[in-house]
Amino acid sequence: MSTRIQVAMLLSSWIFLGVDASPLQAQQLRIETDVFEGDEQESKNHNVTLFDAGTVYDFIDNPSRITIFRPPTHSRPGKFILLDLETQQRTEVSTDRIEGLMKKLSRWATEHQDPVLQFAAEPQFEESYDQNSGALTLKHPMWGYVVATIPAENKESLASYREFTDWYSRLTTMLYGNLPPGPRLKLNAALEKHGVVPVEIRRTVESASTQLRATHLFSWRLSREDLTRLEEAREHLARFEKVANKEFLAQRAEQNIVRGQSE
Repeated sequence: MSTRIQVAMLLSSWIFLGVDASPLQAQQLRIETDVFEGDEQESKNHNVTLFDAGTVYDFIDNPSRITIFRPPTHSRPGKFILLDLETQQRTEVSTDRIEGLMKKLSRWATEHQDPVLQFAAEPQFEESYDQNSGALTLKHPMWGYVVATIPAENKESLASYREFTDWYSRLTTMLYGNLPPGPRLKLNAALEKHGVVPVEIRRTVESASTQLRATHLFSWRLSREDLTRLEEAREHLARFEKVANKEFLAQRAEQNIVRGQSE
């Protein structure tokens, strides 16, 4: 049985059983992401992520879904709202629940015999950054990132980007049985430390057959078309039937989605 299947089965059992910061006011930000495997020229996944008024909206093409993220505050946990445009259903997952699952997954992974799984739970990289070129590298024999970066427009937007990407990485681990999100969290921390955002990420994992490449196009303002998409997403949110996590996720547990924001 593959490690990914083991992770997926483990998380599924925890999800269905249940597990029981200050707000970042995001400025407007738009990220268009394409994900490629190896040297392929055709994108495996395309999504657009819009930050507006402290809420993040992620639009993915396949499957046709919108993910809405509301960050945690001092008084309440954050949450993801998943909207399925095909079934016109929605479900909600709190950041408290995600965090609880990730802690359990990390403890399990550190005791697993698979060295890549162990590394993903507690990753340690050799980091280098060239300020002149913007090249950021995180190296380890089992896992590596080579990242082309540009300066972030401001610290507030960068902090909001990191908060969303951290939680999104945890969410996709929960949904799709990915390896623990530790390596991506390390990369996010390095990006914020250097005050940059990624325009291209090349990820190599020792156990994977191909390299993953994600390209990101950043814009610090939303267009009229973007604002229209946000309004449509809010209409879907008000209209779609709310269902339990188990009902919503069980239908999608076997989908294999390559995610550029979270890998």
